[in-house]
Amino acid sequence: MENGGFLSSLPSVIGSLASLTYLSIASAVSGGTIPSSFGRLKKLRHLNLDSNNLEGAVPPFLSSLTALTHLSLSGNKLDSSIPTKLKTLQKLAKIELTGNQLSGSIGPLTLLPRLDRINVAFNSLNSSLPASLGNLKRLSQLFLQGNAISGSLPSSISKLGNLIYLTLRANNISGSIPRGIGSLRNLKSFRDLSYNAISGSLPSTLGSLKSLIMLDVRSARLNGSLPTSLSKLKALEYILLSDNQLSSSFPGFLANISSLTMIDMASNEINGSLPSSLGAFSNLAKLDLANNSISGGIPESISLLTQMWNLYLAGNSLSGSLPASMSKLTSLESIDLRRNNLSGPLPPSVFNWTMSAVFLSENHFEGDLPAYLGDYPAEILVDSTLTCPLDGTNCSSQLKELAARVYSNGFCRVVCPSFCQTCIAPPADPSGGDSGGGDGGGLGGGLGGGGLGGGLGRGLGGGLGSSSIGEFGSSGGLVTSSRFGSSFGWLSNKEARKRGKRLH
Repeated sequence: MENGGFLSSLPSVIGSLASLTYLSIASAVSGGTIPSSFGRLKKLRHLNLDSNNLEGAVPPFLSSLTALTHLSLSGNKLDSSIPTKLKTLQKLAKIELTGNQLSGSIGPLTLLPRLDRINVAFNSLNSSLPASLGNLKRLSQLFLQGNAISGSLPSSISKLGNLIYLTLRANNISGSIPRGIGSLRNLKSFRDLSYNAISGSLPSTLGSLKSLIMLDVRSARLNGSLPTSLSKLKALEYILLSDNQLSSSFPGFLANISSLTMIDMASNEINGSLPSSLGAFSNLAKLDLANNSISGGIPESISLLTQMWNLYLAGNSLSGSLPASMSKLTSLESIDLRRNNLSGPLPPSVFNWTMSAVFLSENHFEGDLPAYLGDYPAEILVDSTLTCPLDGTNCSSQLKELAARVYSNGFCRVVCPSFCQTCIAPPADPSGGDSGGGDGGGLGGGLGGGGLGGGLGRGLGGGLGSSSIGEFGSSGGLVTSSRFGSSFGWLSNKEARKRGKRLH
């Protein structure tokens, strides 16, 4: 019985069905508690009571259901701690308690040696991980994200040789990553230790995780450099290490990992220059090195990254001009080079890409923006030192049409100081708004002041309102752009759907 939504409480009469082996009542009850009569279902092997607004503690009488192999109570309002009496469920292989209000420790679950999957994510568990976690030799999936788990990772975690998925995101875990983590040879997703207080350096033993697809330790306190042993991880696709204190130069030694599609090391202390071998990362779709201390020029070999969709190098000390060969990056959807020391003219073909965002401000570019803008990007941010061909005599009817299309699509995010000053008439505003400040989608009156206003006026509204362009910082993605998929902020919708099926 699922998705009925018509029961006021769980019927206690179910407890009289002595031969029942499978019971699933999900999203069908408006509240109440689990009837004590359920404790008489001695032959029950599968119990699913998800999303029923059930309240109270996890009832200790469930310990009498010794035939259970699957227990799922997710999406309710169960509180208190996980009862120790559940240790009698020695046949239990899967337990789902996510999305409740449970506190305390997962300790009682470590007394169930046949457990293959534990999901207690998004509760209020607030104890440290017990050393007895190492007893769960059959465990392949452990989901603990979104709790308040404290303390360090126990060294006994190295005994979980069958572990495939480990997720510890958004807790209060501290200390360093134990070297014994290298014993988890079947681990595919170290997803993740992000948003914890993990410190120290990444252990070289990570290079033993030959099945690893994702390494995610964002927003922690990691320092030091990436161990060269990571180059042994031939299945690795994602390195997500933004918002740490990692130092040394860009890890060019990772170029031999042909499966690598994303490197996010934004907001660290990466220094040195981009290597001339950067083009060897042939399958890279996103590179985010924003807010580091990288100097030197952008190497010509960047033109070889033909699979690149998102390139974020803002907030560094890059210098020199943009290589003309960047026109070969025809898959690029967004680029952010703000706050560097780049100079010289923009290559004529730099805007021939079909892009959703081009951010080039706070550099030293000079000359004219290219007169041919191709499929006009939804968002452009450049400096006033560049001359826009859209004002005065250079304004063509084609560009008027493109600007009007941007407006009619509700994006209106073209941010160029001289855009539309004299040559493009404001389109009619169906809502009757003017070109002032507001939250809407139009281009308002001047670079200072409030949100993007309701019409297309002289100059631009300075603030970016509800459809804002976010600072790239750690995530590197546009906050609200519809060009990006929901599961991965840096992917196109089609690719996000494809990868989302595999990783979620």
